Amino acid sequence: ILARQAVHFINQNADVINRSLERLGTGRRINRAYEDPPGTVLSMRLQSDIASVEGDYRRLEQAMPYIQAADTALQQAISVLQRARELILMASNDTLTADQRSAIANEMVGLRDELLQIANTKVGDRFLFAGSAILTKPFTMDADGNATYQGDSDQLVVELSNGEQVAVTLDGRQIFQGTEDLFAVFKDAIASLRSDDVNALREQILPRLDAALNQVLRVSAIYGAQANRVERTMSTFLTQETSLRMALSPVLDADIAEEVTTYQLRQTTLQATLFAVSRILPTSLLEFMA
Repeated sequence: ILARQAVHFINQNADVINRSLERLGTGRRINRAYEDPPGTVLSMRLQSDIASVEGDYRRLEQAMPYIQAADTALQQAISVLQRARELILMASNDTLTADQRSAIANEMVGLRDELLQIANTKVGDRFLFAGSAILTKPFTMDADGNATYQGDSDQLVVELSNGEQVAVTLDGRQIFQGTEDLFAVFKDAIASLRSDDVNALREQILPRLDAALNQVLRVSAIYGAQANRVERTMSTFLTQETSLRMALSPVLDADIAEEVTTYQLRQTTLQATLFAVSRILPTSLLEFMA
């Protein structure tokens, strides 16, 4: 009887030692479902929630470079229009000569070309202002300064957690050729400057530039607010993921310090038991078990 009790005690200690070694090796408290059925169910649910949040975050993370680039491009377009307005206001001064207005016209040509480049902004090989036709260059311009839109009116969108959709690509026609055609304004402004038509600059070009600037400002304000919502949503996802991982850790992760202590204690106990058994029993443990 004493021998059987000793063997049972030795096996118990060996099982605990093996479990501790396995937990130390895997870093997990639960390595088999039967070890903790409720904990297994809870860990599976938490892991599923983490995977869902990670997927939502990655989806927005992939869209963010396009959203940021479009927001930056709109700000650049606003800067170009503001500079153009300053030049037209300057050219409207009666003290300027025809040659000076011609020089301003040359700068306006540079601003127009810069605006065209902004309208054709792309990330990688994908254009931002071509609607859903992301592989098509949205704007072309002929030698006379007439711009043609080649994209479409659709948008690629990304969905936030509340179901709200945020545009990743935009319809360039609405921005650059909406109520006011920005390229047509530049074309007419350059012509008025070169013809030294001060009245046209004051009465036609300047009001149209103001309208064009307001047109882009409205789009930029709306899109900028949407970009901020995407950033806040991404931050929320990170917070949720951190909270879920903190909840999962005590359920799934092994307490390394505790397992090391358990292993050392059980190992010491096992060695002491084997030594005691070898002194008490007349036959060796192996002979008895055989």
